[in-house]
Amino acid sequence: MLQETSLDLTDFNALIGRDLPQPEQFRYEVAADAIRQFAYSVPDGNGLYLDAEYAAMTRWGGIIAPPGYLYAHGSPAWLGSLPGIRDPQGRELTNADNATESWEFFKPVRPGDIVTSYGVLEKATPKRSRKLGDCVLVSEGMRFTNQRGELVAKLTSMSFRFHGGDAAEGGKVASVYPPMPDGQWTRNVATRPMLPGTYEVPSRRYDETLYFEDLAVGDAIAPLTLGPLMADDMAKFNAATNGGGYDRIGRMGHIPDAFAPGVLRIGWFGTMLTRWAGPDAWVEDITQRNEEWVLVGFKVTCGGRVSGKSVVDGRPVVEAEIWCDSELGFRTNSGTARIEMASREIPARSR
Repeated sequence: MLQETSLDLTDFNALIGRDLPQPEQFRYEVAADAIRQFAYSVPDGNGLYLDAEYAAMTRWGGIIAPPGYLYAHGSPAWLGSLPGIRDPQGRELTNADNATESWEFFKPVRPGDIVTSYGVLEKATPKRSRKLGDCVLVSEGMRFTNQRGELVAKLTSMSFRFHGGDAAEGGKVASVYPPMPDGQWTRNVATRPMLPGTYEVPSRRYDETLYFEDLAVGDAIAPLTLGPLMADDMAKFNAATNGGGYDRIGRMGHIPDAFAPGVLRIGWFGTMLTRWAGPDAWVEDITQRNEEWVLVGFKVTCGGRVSGKSVVDGRPVVEAEIWCDSELGFRTNSGTARIEMASREIPARSR
């Protein structure tokens, strides 16, 4: 439950609407190895991302990057670190948590492309939250262009800016999880260091094509189960997207244990959708809302169903409701997706 509150946004509002180049990106040039590393981090063994000979036989004529890969080229997280929001006590609100994301994908990203990102703060609304206390709901936009100046993707996200001490004192964040036994710091299970060649990678996956004509509203999308998630899973994602590791092992501030960042859901949903739709489909957009934290030590299952189908501008398109549920019985994420499907009757158009 959010209510209006009074916060000082004078300095922050001066940044609203300005086109802000992303600070130095982790990646600019797209490489096959970078795509492979990201796919392994999700994890996704789709041959479309990993096998050049197989990918050459698909609609795309070669390897393309999966949904979520562009986090390696830019993220609104840096917008969430911009200063200028203070509470009535003059304290800077330095904590930022992701709330929603909406990706639109326009063109494939391929090895050899140069992708540059830009960000913009679109709106900042002061709120009062039962879980976070005084906070600000910030709307952020990102756009991604290739070396030809073509728009390849857009991201619209919303995040909360708040004071972590107030949220920790309230004790309501992730309260749906059972408390840990006295003296236990985390449910994370440590993994031994592994050198190249000593760790397992996802098995290659060669999906069958699902055709637009064979689908009906209400059809289920084959679910994707992950976990029990551990900090090592988040470390792989961080390594693939920002070159870092994962240092949030155990309780930290207002969060009772290590957790999977909300941005990981785009990769999870992308894996589920492409595995279901096949190699010649194109995920046009994914929108998702973070409803609850995903803490380490538990499984999650992504699922979905077809909610609509139509031909839009000559493209056979399916709409879907998507979600992610904890094994504990509550929903962690919900959203929608739109997928251009392969068709027996409608020729595929170039992107």
